[in-house]
Amino acid sequence: MGSSKKIVKGVAWTTILNIVNAIYNFIAVPILIGYFGKEQYGLIGLAMSINVYMRLMDMGLNSTNVRFYSAWLAQKEYDKVRKSFQTSLSFYGCIGLVNAVILLIICAFSESIFNVTPEQNVILQHLLIILSVSAFCNWFSSCFDQLIKGTENVDWIQRRQLIPKFLQIFVLFATVFLHFNIEFYYVLTCLATISIVPISIRKIKLEVPFVGFVPRFDKHVFREMLPYALNIFSFSLFQFSFYHLRPVFLGIQGTIGAVADYRILNGVIMAVHMIGGAFLPVLLPSASKVRARNDMKSYYRVAYDGTKYISILLCFFTFGMMSIGPDILTIYVGEEYLYLIPWFNLWLICNLVSHNQAISSLILSGSDIRAISYNSAIASILGLIATWFLIPIYQIGGAVIGFAVYGAVQMLFYYLYYWQKKMNINSWKVLYYSFGPYLLLGGVLYFICINIPCNSNAWIRIIVRGIIFMISYLLFSFLMINSGDKQFISNIIKLKK
Repeated sequence: MGSSKKIVKGVAWTTILNIVNAIYNFIAVPILIGYFGKEQYGLIGLAMSINVYMRLMDMGLNSTNVRFYSAWLAQKEYDKVRKSFQTSLSFYGCIGLVNAVILLIICAFSESIFNVTPEQNVILQHLLIILSVSAFCNWFSSCFDQLIKGTENVDWIQRRQLIPKFLQIFVLFATVFLHFNIEFYYVLTCLATISIVPISIRKIKLEVPFVGFVPRFDKHVFREMLPYALNIFSFSLFQFSFYHLRPVFLGIQGTIGAVADYRILNGVIMAVHMIGGAFLPVLLPSASKVRARNDMKSYYRVAYDGTKYISILLCFFTFGMMSIGPDILTIYVGEEYLYLIPWFNLWLICNLVSHNQAISSLILSGSDIRAISYNSAIASILGLIATWFLIPIYQIGGAVIGFAVYGAVQMLFYYLYYWQKKMNINSWKVLYYSFGPYLLLGGVLYFICINIPCNSNAWIRIIVRGIIFMISYLLFSFLMINSGDKQFISNIIKLKK
């Protein structure tokens, strides 16, 4: 199967998985809030936020392994693949243990760290203990996916991810009907995430049968990979911190209710956010080949056309969601949460920064990313400072405004400096050719749809406004793209090689 077809299938199945995730989040949040209550549900969000932040400990090896596995498999350097995989098993096993210990330490001092009542603290401690066990299992098995991605089988990974998601849906309804407590619900949810480990092992044995599953550290291979890993780590450290510290800051500076508000908005918005982030892991192996071969035609096609296709999808989902946002929120959690709509819209607009994912794949396929590491640090620090000081005033709004600060700093750096000076990419062309037209189209159609008079119930308003936006956006987008784009879309639909 050719790389182009693998990219298309990877994006297609990633989109399907994102839709399933969005459906799960959409139904899970109101069900769990109704069953456990808003405050207890906020504890789940707080515990998960703490654990997600621990993913920084991979030191950039996630993307590093995918890049090197892909290159070494293409060059038939199978011995290096074998040694690096066993080295990764050793590395991830160690940090899994460290992660578990850190969670247990936080558990011991949770009442003094977080703004929770004694009763809430008992539940939070139980959740953290469950996470400490789950964390080790997830870390140790995480390098399985990296090796499979190196074979460009991203679509297989996304299909496989549907299994734990369907199990989580089963757990969700079983919790309500069988009256599980919050701790048992969380145990079953964590078990669902690791249920796919045997399937991953089988896939690895089929694709790369020469690797072993016994951890064995090879310092020579690790040293070869380490410089690139540290570059990735320096870039992702502050970015990752920004995304995942905001709900933690809400737990410290705000209230548990604000954490629940964050989870409510995140449950809807995550679908759009995941669509923006779906392209980078799919494009990275192919972008690495483009940079290695110095194929400038493909390089600029990824930069300009890739950004355009991502922008079309992002603007469609972003402004489409905004057009039906009040009605979605009403059905989702009730009219009493409509005060969140301004933050809902601003958060969605902030997600448009992901239109740069195609160019980001070209950046990460290179070796020198120091400049964007500095920019990521500055943007993240400024965004977190804004978040910290604005949360006591605006609660959930403080976290959203901090996101806006972060995104503005990032985009100004890319458009005004990095793309033009370091990558020889015309920023003005990216704006007027790849992103701007669809940003304008989505904004205009959103304004029209949100002002369409409709006095029916929320479901009817969603159908009416949703259909009007969808048909209008797709029609005008089709008229705006050129013949080459239309042929490319036709190939995607037909899945031609």
